[in-house]
Amino acid sequence: MPTGYADGAKVYREAYCRGLTPDPELWVDEWSDEYMRIPRDTGAAEPGKYRTARTPYAREPMRCLSPAHPCKRVVTKVASQLMKTQIALNWIGALIHMAPSNILTLLPSLALAKRVSSRIGKTIDATPELKARVAANRSRDARNTMDTKEFEGGTLYATTAGSAANLSELSARYVYGDEVDRWDVDVDQEGDPIKLAEARGSTFGRNAKFYFSSSPLIKGASRIDDLFMMGDQRHYYVPCPTCGHMQVLKWDRLLYSPDFSRVHYQCEGAECDVLIEEHHKADMLAKGEWRAHAQGDGETVSFHLNALYAPLGWHSWAMLAREFEEAKRAQDRGDLEPMQVFYNTRLAEVWDSAIEQTKAEVLQARAVQEDYVLGTLPVGALALTASVDVQANRLELMVMAWGAGMERWVVDHQVIPGDPADERTWALLDDRLKIRYRHPCGVSLAILATGIDSGGHHTHEVYQFTRVRRWRNVFALKGASKPGRPVIAQRPSQVDVTWKGQTERNGAELWIVGTDTAKDWIYNRYSFEKGPGALHFAKDLPDEFFQQCVAERKIARYVKGYKRIEWVKSKAERNEALDLMVYNLAMANFLGLHRYGEHDWDKLRQALAQASLFDQGEQQPARPQASEPDGDDQDEKVEQPASAPIRRSDPPTPPAPRAAPPPMQRRSSSSGYLKRR
Repeated sequence: MPTGYADGAKVYREAYCRGLTPDPELWVDEWSDEYMRIPRDTGAAEPGKYRTARTPYAREPMRCLSPAHPCKRVVTKVASQLMKTQIALNWIGALIHMAPSNILTLLPSLALAKRVSSRIGKTIDATPELKARVAANRSRDARNTMDTKEFEGGTLYATTAGSAANLSELSARYVYGDEVDRWDVDVDQEGDPIKLAEARGSTFGRNAKFYFSSSPLIKGASRIDDLFMMGDQRHYYVPCPTCGHMQVLKWDRLLYSPDFSRVHYQCEGAECDVLIEEHHKADMLAKGEWRAHAQGDGETVSFHLNALYAPLGWHSWAMLAREFEEAKRAQDRGDLEPMQVFYNTRLAEVWDSAIEQTKAEVLQARAVQEDYVLGTLPVGALALTASVDVQANRLELMVMAWGAGMERWVVDHQVIPGDPADERTWALLDDRLKIRYRHPCGVSLAILATGIDSGGHHTHEVYQFTRVRRWRNVFALKGASKPGRPVIAQRPSQVDVTWKGQTERNGAELWIVGTDTAKDWIYNRYSFEKGPGALHFAKDLPDEFFQQCVAERKIARYVKGYKRIEWVKSKAERNEALDLMVYNLAMANFLGLHRYGEHDWDKLRQALAQASLFDQGEQQPARPQASEPDGDDQDEKVEQPASAPIRRSDPPTPPAPRAAPPPMQRRSSSSGYLKRR
């Protein structure tokens, strides 16, 4: 007689028998063909029973994700909307059914994590074998929520990769990271999120499995590209329907008419060269195979696939051709964003914006043709500025000369070794900043303004050094990478406070530098070889210096739906030279050189020429040259003509009756701290 209560014995027997039943031993692709269902309410283009034959290229990645496969890490660098997320859903479903354990799903943002978790939940509801194993969604407990789904043998966690706590509070045998190129580079200053995520599976040893997928972004800064290069770099080869030649579909072999009515792919076979029509693609994909291009690290399997492989009915070749031509027209207008999007999302290739910029080799070749070396001044130099970059074990100093029309010369670059926390390191810098550089006309020029980067780990030391040298125009700087900011702020910020907590009026000052604006100004003038705005390099600068000058690239990113233009650099590249040029430009703007007209520059030239006349009147007659100087006469050398460049190591010029006046400065400052002393 039914009582309305659950039969505990029956429930026990069913669970006991289900536990005795062995799990199905299927590859993930086989499991997907038999069990997976694509729900209709997710907005999928082809809902219903999943068929691997529709996307044959997805079979091999799913097999590698199977627990029985020996690889540890699977990486897919794939075009958007091609196979990445569906492979992850198939893998998660197969794990819940056949090899349950904790699963950690990581997304670049919380909003995206919620959407993916919702899609996982709908897939579970649409697949009977999964719905029977995952806890029901009830409000009385937290077993099945938006970010947590419990099942027999483990729990699925869906969260963001932007928090170190999310990557350190649990143990997971399986980790899925989606859109890893959109992850933060350093999570809460605890390191690379990829390493933190993989550390969650360290207790499972060889049984752990990691899957990372993304479309790439920027060359040198793409995390998915780095992971892809770690693996065996597999590409999908398809046969030509005419000659059978196996080949990788490449964009440069796609041919189309101006109106896109005829689009063909040209076979790369040496004896074929036939034009393949797109309706052959289904048969080509079915007969395709993955081939590795590298040996890899032995535990990573990596795949690359572009949108040319999209199945019939998805993104056609004609649509791709039309998108490319639109991006090309935008590129001709100076807008690189559409082409970057096409490279990243359609070709699954990293975007190198430096293809539109001056190369380091060009700058280096130009430097070889210059007629001056480090420590000397060219004839066109009229004013000097300096900048200092603070590193953990050194200070880097650059002195830049400025001429008419903001023409520039890198006249000195020195590395001062030493700990910035040591006062002796700053004493060496102080001595270098007092050096005067001899102009070819005979006048010695001093550094008019110096900017020191205070944004590192030695902010206090920078403030202490600049606080007592404001009268020499030595300032603390900090970069602000926000579009539209001026190269240097109109006024400084007071960073010293009294014992009462009030701002110290005459204390240390901090000047904010608009680094984005400064880099735009610098990069836009790299192509100028001479004249206003041109940049000249001493011929004896090291090769690494020129690589640092072009280390950063300008890209477009979307943050919370809004377009943001950013300057980025590779994780492995150094950019000290570029930073030093930015700070020198800020000091030139501080002095007001950017507002100088031709009349102002002529005044500087005349002042140098007039001072040179007085210097020549005070000079002693040259001694006759000895044929073989010896002994104490080693120091007696023939005096150089006024036009010859003199290095910074030469003795200083004798004091002249009249010195060349410096350029008029936009501001003058005095140190109240010094007055109190």
